[in-house]
Amino acid sequence: MDDSRFENVDDIDSLILEILGADPRAPYSEIAAKLNEAGYEMSSEGIRYRVTKLLDSTTVFFLLDPEDVSWEIARLAVEAVDEPGAKDETFEMLADMRFWHVVRGIGTYDVYAVGMAPTLRDIDELVTSVEEHDAVARVDYIVVTDRESNLDDYYMTPEKSEE
Repeated sequence: MDDSRFENVDDIDSLILEILGADPRAPYSEIAAKLNEAGYEMSSEGIRYRVTKLLDSTTVFFLLDPEDVSWEIARLAVEAVDEPGAKDETFEMLADMRFWHVVRGIGTYDVYAVGMAPTLRDIDELVTSVEEHDAVARVDYIVVTDRESNLDDYYMTPEKSEE
């Protein structure tokens, strides 16, 4: 196992990520002060160690905010035809298109995808191209008109959610 990665993210790690999410340049002394306020006493060196480990286990995304560029967001739920290899083919087809988040799972649909386009017409063309693919049986979708994101929930560990 790569010892540069954490096996589990605990409440301290979550709080450090939350602090860095708000201010990526926060000095270790400031992080230590905020952790102390939350009841966790750590040295700057201990925080540096944890931040280094967390940075090894996270990624950085520079995503355009659709509201800033006036683009439309579409979320698709796709059911593949009942043929051997159709689910894999559908997943690969969506991954090669203009979707920035494509997942396969167990449930009502075989593949989910999220993408953006400048206009509703572009979204319609994108959905139509998915619907016309031979491996696709059904496509349901929504165009996002409003959303609420709560990063506090993103940083929450299982231990925090049980409180």
